[in-house]
Amino acid sequence: MIQPPDGQPVVEAEAATRRGYSHAYNEDAYLVSVDAHVFAVADGMGGHRDGHRASNLVVSALAKKLERPAAFEDRILASQIAIEEANAALHSEAVANPALGISGSTVVALVVGEGYACCLWVGDSRLYLMRSGRLYLISEDHAAVSGALTRAVGSAGKVAVERRLVELSDGDVFLLCSDGLLKGMTEETLIDILAGGGENVADRLLAKSVAGGSTDDITLVLVWVYSRG
Repeated sequence: MIQPPDGQPVVEAEAATRRGYSHAYNEDAYLVSVDAHVFAVADGMGGHRDGHRASNLVVSALAKKLERPAAFEDRILASQIAIEEANAALHSEAVANPALGISGSTVVALVVGEGYACCLWVGDSRLYLMRSGRLYLISEDHAAVSGALTRAVGSAGKVAVERRLVELSDGDVFLLCSDGLLKGMTEETLIDILAGGGENVADRLLAKSVAGGSTDDITLVLVWVYSRG
């Protein structure tokens, strides 16, 4: 495990992704930056142009803002600014070429600091926390009852990035995922696999979702957080 400086907790991470059968491209993208303690999953809007490009733009914007070490609060602010800048870029393209339609994406990001973690999100990609055998949904879907997104990166001139702070506990496990993961398994199955631990947990979750019938793109990032000492 990497021992980070400045009092940060120790983190480990795994990621897995696959293209859904109905898509020409995998419209999901993800970021795993153990050094910066920042993680993200983005899901390009299905049915809109260049969904894969939109999700990759969001993730790339996050990565560029986090190239240098920074304090917890600075990394949270940098992540929010990155999402807002990606939104502006995507929306400007749509305004300049309206015939091509909207290019947008969801995003959920996790910033881990000393004692706390921050979740930032737009859309219906999710952040879960597994603690002491219980699963908690930290994010809240920006979606209507029908499942249609009510908020996405790139769909309007400005985007409201929602944030939630979580106090950390030793051994916390965070799961960031696109909505394709839960289309092939229940939360109860998710709990069982996470609680079982072992190797290649991300790959096993993805395989379980596919076996359960998910035909959508699936992307997930798992983050384990341990206190130092």
